[in-house]
Amino acid sequence: MGIKVDPKKCVSCMACELACGYHRDDGFALLSSCIMVTRGREKKDYSAVVLKEEENLVIARPEGLEIRKLGSTGEASSGREKEDASAKPLLLREPCDLCGDREEGPLCLQFCPVNAISMN
Repeated sequence: MGIKVDPKKCVSCMACELACGYHRDDGFALLSSCIMVTRGREKKDYSAVVLKEEENLVIARPEGLEIRKLGSTGEASSGREKEDASAKPLLLREPCDLCGDREEGPLCLQFCPVNAISMN
């Protein structure tokens, strides 16, 4: 069981990132969030959602889902020489614990205004 992101519904509002940071630090600290919204520079209105799980980095883009295994050094290994720099800050953060201490479930699901995040 984990979090599922539908990037075609995502409007890049960053509510999930803010909610996750709040859950972890009791303040709106984006640097502690295990979910991150990235925006593309080449395409207008293009975004992706990156989620750090215990063993994977899940990247949900409009063109599809990509799962990268985290290596022993904490870096994503995908067989490519040049990694996407947008995911680098997330590698240093704690993995998603599905807000295990909350009876209501993950806070990001509760605050996503367009229901782009769900449980699978």
